[in-house]
Amino acid sequence: MHDHPIIKKIRRITDVAVVTLFSIVVIVVSAQVFSRFVMKLSIRWADELSRFAFVWLVYIGGAVTIRDGRNVCFDLLLDSRKGKSWKVMFTLVSLVSMLFLILMTYFGVLVCQTELTESSPIMHWPMAVVCAAIPLGGCLMMLEEICYWLEHKNDRDE
Repeated sequence: MHDHPIIKKIRRITDVAVVTLFSIVVIVVSAQVFSRFVMKLSIRWADELSRFAFVWLVYIGGAVTIRDGRNVCFDLLLDSRKGKSWKVMFTLVSLVSMLFLILMTYFGVLVCQTELTESSPIMHWPMAVVCAAIPLGGCLMMLEEICYWLEHKNDRDE
């Protein structure tokens, strides 16, 4: 499944988004530090933009961490198991993760709905756009969780 063309395209877009968002955070924060300490001027929108980019980076980047198997997990318990016991434990951990991601996505949609009429104080961006990182990231993380499970469910067969 992870070799499916649609999955590959989604992963490529996700990777580009993560690199772009990280670059925005680094460039904007660096410009703000330089401007504030060298030129004694403040870039008003820098803090807001860097915060929004960081929020998106966290939620989109979560999909990359799951894809690479670097997400929070019960490694100590999993590493001590083999065969069917490992498979049951691995599946249980994946199901709990999926439940969390489903809830996060659902409540993220609710947050977006409550923020439809709000805008950011400095840049006047719709806050629903900023909050959209939660359900989008949740969907990407669910996709990666399913792919990761399918890819690794037989790793510890006896």
